[in-house]
Amino acid sequence: MFKNIKLPRVTLRLITHKHGAALLNILNNPLVYEFNDYKAPLNKEHIKQLIQDDISSYYQGEGVRLAIEHNISGELIGTCGLYNINNQTKTAYLGFELDPFYWQQGLMHEVLKGFISEVHSSLNIEHLYAEIHGKNVRCYNLLTKLGFVFNQQLNSGVWHKQLTKMSHA
Repeated sequence: MFKNIKLPRVTLRLITHKHGAALLNILNNPLVYEFNDYKAPLNKEHIKQLIQDDISSYYQGEGVRLAIEHNISGELIGTCGLYNINNQTKTAYLGFELDPFYWQQGLMHEVLKGFISEVHSSLNIEHLYAEIHGKNVRCYNLLTKLGFVFNQQLNSGVWHKQLTKMSHA
């Protein structure tokens, strides 16, 4: 079971259906869906199914989506998680989104640093990948700060971080 991760400004916890309305607003924000792989606009049923799929994926060991909740307001301000977890190759893909109101505050760096540290210590994953849109400069800069490197041998837009030699970004 994944435990809650309390960070200085936010807490990461498993996504639930109570997060649906806030997640719908975040994913339908044009600044977010511009670089996301979801087809916008999403509706309540899409979000309900998305969260249900995330919950099922977690219990099947194939992925995990964590709600990023602001410590003061308790509101959902984004999500982060892993998908395509492969226990044989010890790999997973990292995904994340944040309400644009919280951009440029170092929050996602704080979140991913804490999350990756937890992944490294509690899951049997040695290689973490992140696929980003080529024009997403903010994401490019964030992943670079976290120690990811662009992997030219993989498909376009894929970044890699080897956790067994993890540096503390």
